[in-house]
Amino acid sequence: SRLLTLAAVLLLVGFAPARAQATHALASAPATDATWTRQFAVPFNPKQAPTVQGKLITDPRFLPLLKASFPQHQWFWYDHDSLVSMDDLIYAFLAVSFGDPILDQGRYVTVNGCVAHVCNVDQGMLWIDTGVHPASLIFAATNLVSGNGPAAYHLWIFSSTKLNWQHLPPSFSVSLPRWLSTSGSSGTSFKFDLVTIVQPNGIMQDISPETLPLGTTETGAK
Repeated sequence: SRLLTLAAVLLLVGFAPARAQATHALASAPATDATWTRQFAVPFNPKQAPTVQGKLITDPRFLPLLKASFPQHQWFWYDHDSLVSMDDLIYAFLAVSFGDPILDQGRYVTVNGCVAHVCNVDQGMLWIDTGVHPASLIFAATNLVSGNGPAAYHLWIFSSTKLNWQHLPPSFSVSLPRWLSTSGSSGTSFKFDLVTIVQPNGIMQDISPETLPLGTTETGAK
C-alpha cells in the first residue's frame, strides 16, 4: 500500500510540470497565430446551403487576434457618440452570421456577417490568411452614404499589413465579390460610390469602386 501511494505521488509530481508546460504553451501562443480558425471553417460549396455555427467569433482567441492585427483606427462607426475600436467594429459587423466560415485551399478563412437589426445596410467580411505568421487579415465593411438620391454605399477595407490595391491577394480578390453576391439574401444590392482602404499605419486611400473586383464572382479561391 505504501509502495502504491509512493508511486502515485511520483506520478503526480512528474505530471504536474508537463501539465504546466502545456498550459504555458497554450497561453504563450502568439495572438497573431490564426491557424486555429481553420477548425471552424468548411470548404466552399455553392450547391450546399450554409449552416450557421457562429462559434468562431465567440472563441476566446478571436478578439485578441483582432486587437493584435488591426492597430489603426476607424472613422465611421459610433456607439453612444464615440468611435469604437477596430476589434469592436469587426465583432459588431460579424455579429449575425451569414453561415459557416469558408475555407479556401486549406489556408484562407473568410467570415461573413452583419450588424444586428441593420443587416440590409451594414455588412462585414473578414478574410484571414492563416498560412503566414503573423497571420494576414483584411476586413471589409459596407456603410450607407447619406444623401437624398438613390441609396449608395461606402466600402471600407482595413488591412493588417500594407495593402496594394493594384495587387490584391488572389484569394481576397475571389472572396470579396463572393461575399457581396450573398448580399441579395438580405434584400440589398450594393452600389458603391467610394472605396476607402485604411492601412495599418492609419493612412487612408480613396479609390474608385471600378478598380476592384466587386462585380464578378468565382466559385472558390484559385
